Amino acid sequence: MIYNSLKEIADNFDVFLFDAYGVFWAGNGFYAGSREMMAELVKQGKFVAVISNTSGIREDLITSYNKKGLIFGQDYCEFVAAGDLLKKTLAEGCLKFASNPKPRKYFVIGDPHSCAFNNTIYEQVEDIDKADFVYCGVPHVYEDSLKKYPQLSDKFLPVKCDENGDIRMWDTTDFTPFIEQVEMVAAKKLPALNANPDFVAKEGHPLSNTSAAEFVVRNGMIAEALRQRGCEVLEYGKPHLNIYEHTFAILRNRGIKINKERMCMIGDTIRTDIKGGINAGITPVLCVKTGVTAEEISKGNSIKNLCIKENIEIQQIIQIKSVGEK
Repeated sequence: MIYNSLKEIADNFDVFLFDAYGVFWAGNGFYAGSREMMAELVKQGKFVAVISNTSGIREDLITSYNKKGLIFGQDYCEFVAAGDLLKKTLAEGCLKFASNPKPRKYFVIGDPHSCAFNNTIYEQVEDIDKADFVYCGVPHVYEDSLKKYPQLSDKFLPVKCDENGDIRMWDTTDFTPFIEQVEMVAAKKLPALNANPDFVAKEGHPLSNTSAAEFVVRNGMIAEALRQRGCEVLEYGKPHLNIYEHTFAILRNRGIKINKERMCMIGDTIRTDIKGGINAGITPVLCVKTGVTAEEISKGNSIKNLCIKENIEIQQIIQIKSVGEK
């Protein structure tokens, strides 16, 4: 059975954990009725938290979504980001790999910026031979990639321009620009750190010629490519228990009793959101008409086969069309 919206099953739960992209955020706007549904749950006294695979930091993300129109305290009660877990680990100086218990220097694949490393003992290096580990940054590309891969020009979507209006950073729908670096890291057998296990994210690109949001490569694809080549990978975020345990701790600190039978994880991605909810022992709720699963279905995949791929029984999942669909 597929329910039309979250409203039809809302009475079964007291705590709602929402993924963001593909659930209430479509990359360039909110899915119809999603904000209203979240606000109604809060109004009813439910605890609504956004639990996101992003390397960003809670405070920055709350500010960002406030500007978009999703209001902290009104539409949701808490924001939990994988980046917060990374920041805590780095701030405490307790990052540890099985292959290197005291790493210090890191090489970045993708966007080098991560405020989580600020004021920590960890130092970014430009020479991979000096690195103890690799950080999987946001897979943005720059002008050198445009020159190196002219055949992929239609795969690059502009993200940021300089003060003169010239584009300086692009998203990509093709993983090819990162293969060379991945192979180089694998050859050196360096461990990797990642705070966003998502393979893709649907993003809007106001600087491009199209208003449609596109699925673009994200950090998790770099981490997976390294893992497949035998590298040790340490990840924060769904489907790993670390982000759920962090969320449960937040709930306890706010005086909320942990009753997993009355909690649900609402997501659009079986590999991360749904498997993560199952790993954490809470009810997984899958949006089948929005986000990643909707895209998979459009390509001819079935939910049953997607579940089999992740060793999940489809009966474990509650399916809804979308959060706010009537």
